[in-house]
Amino acid sequence: MVGAGWSRFYWVEDAETASLDTTLSQKTVKLHEYQKVAKNYDNLTNQYQTLKTKVDEGAKQLVKARNADQVYSSLISLGKDSAFTYFNFITVDSTQYDKFGVLKFDVSGEGYYKNFNQFVNRLEYGRPLFKIRDMSIEPMTKLGNLGKVSYSFKLQSLYDRDSLFQDYSVEPQKALPLFTYNSFYPLIHDVKENTGDLLNVEKSKLVSVGENFISMRDQNGKIQYLYLGDRVYLGKLLSVDTHKNAATFELNRGGIIKYITRVLK
Repeated sequence: MVGAGWSRFYWVEDAETASLDTTLSQKTVKLHEYQKVAKNYDNLTNQYQTLKTKVDEGAKQLVKARNADQVYSSLISLGKDSAFTYFNFITVDSTQYDKFGVLKFDVSGEGYYKNFNQFVNRLEYGRPLFKIRDMSIEPMTKLGNLGKVSYSFKLQSLYDRDSLFQDYSVEPQKALPLFTYNSFYPLIHDVKENTGDLLNVEKSKLVSVGENFISMRDQNGKIQYLYLGDRVYLGKLLSVDTHKNAATFELNRGGIIKYITRVLK
C-alpha cells in the first residue's frame, strides 16, 4: 500500500506540479509583456496625441452653407485681403442629398501671383471642404501686368445643408506655406518708358565725384546730385570711387542686369 501511494504521488502529483510550473512560466511571460506595455504607456499616449493633433489640423469640414448662394459667399470670403484676385465662377453641376450637397463650378480670374498663391492655399489648407483640380496658370507679360497671372481651375464643394456639424472657424488650423518666389514672373520682358523723367545714365555725363555722392548733367542738360542708392532710369547708383573718379550704376533692362561705370574726364 505504501509503495502504491508513493507511486501515485510520484506520477500524478508530480505531473500536476509540472503543469502548474508551465502555466506559471506562461503567466510570467504575459506579465512581463503587460509590464512592458505599462511602462511605455505615457510614451504611446503622447504619440497618439501628437498624431491626433496633426489629423485635426488638416481635417476638412463640410462648407457651412445651406444653399449654393452661401457656398459662393464662402468662396468669395476666402479670396479677400492678401488673397484678393479678380475671378468669376460658373456652376456646372449641383446635387442635393438629404443632409448635404455637392456643388461643382469652374473658376477663372487674374491677379498678382502672390495673392493667387494665398487664395489657393486657403482653399487647400482651410477647414471648408473645397477640392481643386485641373488648374491652369499663365503669366501676364505686358509691362503693366508684370507679376500677375491668369488662371482657371475646377472646384468642387461639399456643403452642410442640414447643420450636421457644429460651427467651426474657417481659418486654417496651422500656418499656411510661406510665399517665396513667383516662378511665373517672366525672366525677360519689355522695358518701361522713362515716364518719371529720371536721370538716364546712358544719356548723361559725370560732372563731379564726392564722398558717397556725384553730380551729373542729365539728358535734359540739368545738373542732378545723386547719393548711393538713389534711383535712376532702370536702376540705381551702386558705388562711388573717389580714387578713380568713377561711379557705377546697376540697371535692369527688362530682366537683363547691366552695370555701367561713368568716369570723370
